[in-house]
Amino acid sequence: MQQGSQAALALARAPGKGIALLADARIEKEEFVVQYVGEVVSRKLYAAREQKVNSEHSYGMAVTSNEVIDARYIGGMARFANHSCSPNCNVERWEVAGEICCGLFANQTIAAGKEITINYGPNLFGRR
Repeated sequence: MQQGSQAALALARAPGKGIALLADARIEKEEFVVQYVGEVVSRKLYAAREQKVNSEHSYGMAVTSNEVIDARYIGGMARFANHSCSPNCNVERWEVAGEICCGLFANQTIAAGKEITINYGPNLFGRR
């Protein structure tokens, strides 16, 4: 994750989901897929933003008990990873150069063209 190299990815429309993140080439198990990037804000500010937008889609990821990465307006491709109860990626938190970072890592081999999924869980999007 420190080197910034990520898997080959693509975006596609997904009926009922909005936009989906897809593997553009085969991704091996345990391979780094993509970093979740955005603006780091307080949970309070994130909650206020979400209430104002009132959207069915959330683009925040909790990084600490008080901070969320808000990727709604400033973010990368990882924000389009959709939920699955049987995800093919896990979210891992790392400290890189003193900053907390979140990355998606494949928990199985992912074929080209397959959707990249994660389990949102109760705290993933800054909710408690």
